Amino acid sequence: MAPQNERLLNLSSSYPCPVCRQGKLEAIVLTDAFSCTFCRHILAANLEAQQVQIVDSTQPLTWSWNGEQWRLVRGENAEGFTRLVIFTAVVLTIVPAGLVWLSGSIFPPLEPQPHITFSTAWAVVTLLAHLTFVLWLVGEYYQIPFYVAAKVRILRRRLSSRP
Repeated sequence: MAPQNERLLNLSSSYPCPVCRQGKLEAIVLTDAFSCTFCRHILAANLEAQQVQIVDSTQPLTWSWNGEQWRLVRGENAEGFTRLVIFTAVVLTIVPAGLVWLSGSIFPPLEPQPHITFSTAWAVVTLLAHLTFVLWLVGEYYQIPFYVAAKVRILRRRLSSRP
């Protein structure tokens, strides 16, 4: 039996959204699913296991309700997959910038240059551009709460500013 301060997951209550952490999950009528009032994600409920799974995303993330907060449920291959994502992100970020820097170092300009050469500046710009791209992909794939909340706020501002 659950302690008094903990509440079990049921369709008649509302809960904080585990995806964006800004809105509230409310039951969708005639279904075993919840919808967030802020980010509008749909989460299928498994009341026996006290879990919800996001169904409108490419990554089927699952959260478990412990009576007070959500905890992300990791799959069997989560650790290996996370290592693969980190390795790929490092390669996509470091290798292009390293190639730009290396080509500037191997073939330096003929005239003396200031401390920061064009190739070094270009390597930094390449690093920042690729890092931005990788962070965007990770945010989209893993549905990071800060990223989802910022995306929803930007979308709402755009819609409210239209005539």
